[in-house]
Amino acid sequence: MGHLVRQTHVANALRNRGAEIVFYIPDYAPAQNWLDQHGFSRQTQPDPFLLTDRIIESHDLFVLDIQDTPENFIKQFHLHKKSVVSFEDLGEGRNHVDLLIDCNLDENKLVSVPTLFSYPHCVLAPDFATYHLKSRIFKQPLRSALLTFGGTDPHALTSTLAEKLLQVDPGLCLTLLTGPGCKNIDALKALQMQNEKVTLLESSTQMAQTLFEHDVVFCAGGVTLHEAMAVGTPAFVINQVTHQADKAHHAEQQGAALNLGLAESWDETRLPQILKTGPEVLQKMSQAGKRLIDGKGLERVADAIKALLDR
Repeated sequence: MGHLVRQTHVANALRNRGAEIVFYIPDYAPAQNWLDQHGFSRQTQPDPFLLTDRIIESHDLFVLDIQDTPENFIKQFHLHKKSVVSFEDLGEGRNHVDLLIDCNLDENKLVSVPTLFSYPHCVLAPDFATYHLKSRIFKQPLRSALLTFGGTDPHALTSTLAEKLLQVDPGLCLTLLTGPGCKNIDALKALQMQNEKVTLLESSTQMAQTLFEHDVVFCAGGVTLHEAMAVGTPAFVINQVTHQADKAHHAEQQGAALNLGLAESWDETRLPQILKTGPEVLQKMSQAGKRLIDGKGLERVADAIKALLDR
């Protein structure tokens, strides 16, 4: 769902520039409902690598958000003289696209195709550029934390972490943000009923504001980490999968986050020290994140794709 939300932002920006958009997605109800709410045409495509010639011929440009594309898949588009843009592609196909976009890679990464690399090309909702400009003030002790681990939270980290944080500091205000695919929702509702310090949000259409209103965020090393950096919310990261750990490590090296490791092995004994983090440290983390991501990546990416479409 994180990939779909990102591409919805891109699609909106392209639609505002006059493009007609069609999404090809799996048979997954939350994704279908999301696109319907945002007024986009959609087609069910169980296997993205089995696009028919008819589908390829019916569009001028294809935007892919698939982690590993094979070389032959990309060459199929070029046989029909169609342009291809690929996001965060780690497969062999990345070496054959017309534009490769990956805000997780350094600008000096050697690639044989046109690229938009590094944090300036991080795609976020338009309001992140606005909240990026707002000042942050941190006080001692921490007053609030946002907990969010993606649309599905496959390791049930939200409930586990909430209980552990409240054991350390019963007065901490927690907001638990889930997505439509969360399978642990009953436990989160029960936690909210049992503790007046806990607020459950089953979705948020104002993610920039939600992040900005909390002192810190506990999240995975995906899109939410970059969103937090853009608005200057210090992030403490527990990663769902290995490639997220690389993002978290890089953000930590830049001073914008603290990488707590993978979901299966993160160190809960660090929580008491985290909750004692002083305002000076939080301020430095906030400023480090803002220096890296300004929230304007969407416009840069949309302009580049539109130029490719118009050529």
